[in-house]
Amino acid sequence: MTRGGIGAARVGKALGLVPRQVRLAARTGLLAQHQDGTFDADAVARAAADPVPFLTALRREEPLTTTEAAHRLGISRERFRRVALAAALPVVDRVHVSRYGRDLEVRYYRTADVDTLHPHITADRELRAAARTVARSLAATKAAATRAHNRERAHHARLYLAGLAPGTDTDPADAIAFTCALAHLHGTAPARLRRFMGDPRVRDITEIAVQCRYKPAEIADLLTAATPRALAALRALARPHRVWATLGVPAEDIAHRVPSIDQHISADLLQQLATEPPRWLLELHADRELEHATAAVTRWLDREWHAQQRRAEAVCRAAEAVIDHLADEAVAELFGLPLELVLDLRPRSNKWTTAYVEELLHTRPLWLRSETLARAEIDRRATARARRETARTQRRLSWRRTWARALALPLDAVPDTVERPTPAALHAARTHPPRWARSS
Repeated sequence: MTRGGIGAARVGKALGLVPRQVRLAARTGLLAQHQDGTFDADAVARAAADPVPFLTALRREEPLTTTEAAHRLGISRERFRRVALAAALPVVDRVHVSRYGRDLEVRYYRTADVDTLHPHITADRELRAAARTVARSLAATKAAATRAHNRERAHHARLYLAGLAPGTDTDPADAIAFTCALAHLHGTAPARLRRFMGDPRVRDITEIAVQCRYKPAEIADLLTAATPRALAALRALARPHRVWATLGVPAEDIAHRVPSIDQHISADLLQQLATEPPRWLLELHADRELEHATAAVTRWLDREWHAQQRRAEAVCRAAEAVIDHLADEAVAELFGLPLELVLDLRPRSNKWTTAYVEELLHTRPLWLRSETLARAEIDRRATARARRETARTQRRLSWRRTWARALALPLDAVPDTVERPTPAALHAARTHPPRWARSS
């Protein structure tokens, strides 16, 4: 204790407070505190003389976490957060803690401020109740509109499906597709119709039948009524191989142009198409004939190319038995190229040996297939030749400079045909100088 003040321990003992409460009383101004940290003795005496108002005021200053504040108000933490945000409740302290590997922020609120939220809680409860009422009303309105839309869609779907129902003049493929769709929706299908269940038309009609919102009993009645017609229609169908044999085109090429199911069409329709072929069928025939003609020409060209290759190989073998190389004219005629191009295409040996020509016939390089490619190969070879000559000239000049430095001669005294200046050659030249070195 210092002069004129009381220490925190004695204040707590006099008022029955723990150190945290003493610090809270000082921070909130309930107890006057000197600059040296001691408390005013008169203020402590007045609080000790009448502790009830002091303790009541101190309890109103207690900081509460979100959980403690929600428990005090008797509401959930989510509602407290929502109400505190709406009421702009001030935060008296923020503490950052690390829990479960995450950095969290703990907020503290003043007890007196928390107690002022009761009107806001009532308003929030009433507002949310009203919102739920409005939401239920809107949901009911939306549900009624959805039900009306579904009823209207089911009505139109039933009208459309009724138009697909098989009659006495219905095509057999249509009757079978309709029955298979009902069987798919019902879950059972007659054994003789199961091979048609995967047809795309069956899937499309099934989607329409689903929109009809039929009850299982109604679907069963429709399936019972349609099954006899579908089974009878099986006898009126022509199989795909019969369609191809009769019309001369694959069944899959006409399946999307006429009523069909799994590439089966009506036998009567098949006979009608064979007797009076429509324009699209004639175009299919023309396309097929064009494909056959193109394939035949391709095969003929392939046979001709192989025959030409065999003849060329025979010429090479015959020439090889007499001479070991061919003339430029013979090579030009053999590959079908102008003579001036063949002259520029000679190999480095400058001779067309029979072995080299036979190798070209086997590999058939691109530059022998047209004059344009041959000229491009000539240009490429000329560029490569010029590049080699330039490199050779530079290499020879470098060798001459090395010899000139090694023998202390002028560069002009070293001939262009000098050999490569290896260490052994330089040593030998210094011991026994060559004639061109002695003459200088």
